[in-house]
Amino acid sequence: MPTILYNAPTSPFGRIAKITMLELGLPVEEKLIDVYTADYMDKTNPLRQLPTLELEDGRGIYDSRVICRYFDGISGKPTLYPKDESWGLDTRIALGLGIMEAGLLRRMEVVRPDSEKSPSYITKQEARIDRSIDHLEGLVDKLARKELTMDQIVVACALDYTDFRYADAWRKRNPGLDRWQRAFGERPIMKATKPS
Repeated sequence: MPTILYNAPTSPFGRIAKITMLELGLPVEEKLIDVYTADYMDKTNPLRQLPTLELEDGRGIYDSRVICRYFDGISGKPTLYPKDESWGLDTRIALGLGIMEAGLLRRMEVVRPDSEKSPSYITKQEARIDRSIDHLEGLVDKLARKELTMDQIVVACALDYTDFRYADAWRKRNPGLDRWQRAFGERPIMKATKPS
């Protein structure tokens, strides 16, 4: 049985795992699924969340952070988690993942029936996204390393997901981050995996 990455086409968390897998050249099969109907995933990931990695022996690895660390650990290539910037790198990763989480929570609320929507909850998630992206403007020099690092992948995916599901107004407020993201977005793997 091959190693399988279960994914969804617009999941920002799944995109991070896919980019990491491809950048590291790992022989993993990707399967796009509807997590709500995939009962067979219950043994692999009882949370039934994407992405989920199913190993050859049937064991599951889940949460994009854990999957990416696993890929990095088995690749035999230079690490995407350089130790010289460990705490700062992990903090930037957490910030990018938080932006994605707020974007996903906002999206889930926006698509609810009007009678069930909470405009104040939507506003709260939008403020969380905007505040976090504005904070990243001050961290552009850290993201602009020459070697590929995990924080770059996560932040770039978070910004793309924000454009896709919310708005791109952050670009005018944060010109340095906008320039960095546009340049990083020219990487072939970023173009190939961009949500549409």
